[in-house]
Amino acid sequence: MSVLARRLAREGRFDRSRFLRFFVAGEPVGWLRPALGARLARWPDLFESSAADVHLASRLSTSDARSEALARVVRELADEGLVSRWRNESYAISTAPAGPTLFCIERAAVRPFGLPSLAVHVNGIAAGDQKKLWIARRGPTIPTDPGMLDNLVGGGVGAGLSVQDVLVKEAWEEAGIEAALARSATRGGTVRILREVVEGVQSETIVVHDLALPPDFRPRNQDGEVAEFRLAPAEEVLALIRDTEEFTLDAALVTLDHFLRDGAISPTDPRYAGLPRWFT
Repeated sequence: MSVLARRLAREGRFDRSRFLRFFVAGEPVGWLRPALGARLARWPDLFESSAADVHLASRLSTSDARSEALARVVRELADEGLVSRWRNESYAISTAPAGPTLFCIERAAVRPFGLPSLAVHVNGIAAGDQKKLWIARRGPTIPTDPGMLDNLVGGGVGAGLSVQDVLVKEAWEEAGIEAALARSATRGGTVRILREVVEGVQSETIVVHDLALPPDFRPRNQDGEVAEFRLAPAEEVLALIRDTEEFTLDAALVTLDHFLRDGAISPTDPRYAGLPRWFT
């Protein structure tokens, strides 16, 4: 097996028995570690707990009421260290990417509560006779996956923003790409991730885009989150993903989505065993 195949098998495991299901308005929306479920029982007016699940109180019947109640809880959990890496950014939570918003919550609480999130990533494709991709190395001090290789552009979709809004915003902040060029990105596939992580559960849908970049393009990071950029031949990028663990899992899957679509790799190749299950 390749390094990639072993990684997909290892990181793709999700043992539901290790978590409690979190329900809101009768909908199964999140996953809680038992320790967090036990902590939430200290708010009996807001949560109804059992051995298998936790329900947000049904009397909280609107998105605003749920958001307000959860904001108080999350702030206390952060003060206790049960929620870390505060972002001051709100995510709108629904059971489907285009579904109605059940509530909004601080981004730092999304993984501890195992809530579904939406993100957009962009493969930067350099124009030329030989296919090359722009890849980024994440800064050494950022909270998630510091120092690892990443897509040229990627970011979570916050409350009140569309995928296109975030694509344009992150393209500028991360790589200095002007809005007009960013809007020319074409839609690719969709990556679906459900796995246990340090903070809790990553339950994320990533909308993949490809962006054709002119030969004279040079990325310029604006927000301090990227340590360096690299223009690498497609074969080198594939080798890094297949034979090392230098890429974040998210970025590896986003890049492989592109190579699957253009026929550079086959889903039946044993070096990529287990890959198709990540895509919808």
